[in-house]
Amino acid sequence: MIEALITRLVREAPALDTPTIETLVDALAKDGRPLALAIAKVVTLVGLGRIDAGIALPALAMACTTLCDARLTEREHEAARYEIETLLPMPVKPDVPVDSLRSASRRRT
Repeated sequence: MIEALITRLVREAPALDTPTIETLVDALAKDGRPLALAIAKVVTLVGLGRIDAGIALPALAMACTTLCDARLTEREHEAARYEIETLLPMPVKPDVPVDSLRSASRRRT
């Protein structure tokens, strides 16, 4: 079912069918493995337009195939999870607190 749903999304791109996305995310959540949850997170963000479908869908399709292949080990699943998680947006948080910048500029003058 997971592979059929991701295949439908790939074939219908750039149009994104919300019911297909919701069904896929539900199926992945029920699976519950770390790879499935990572895929679900990215699929959700693709559906919301926060991740470009053209970039994410091919990687998602490969990850879904990896997830559904019973011959593959945890090692392959972790590699696929890592690849999928590289698609997630990075949180926007400053590396240096603004207050420390103000203090440093006062000391120089």
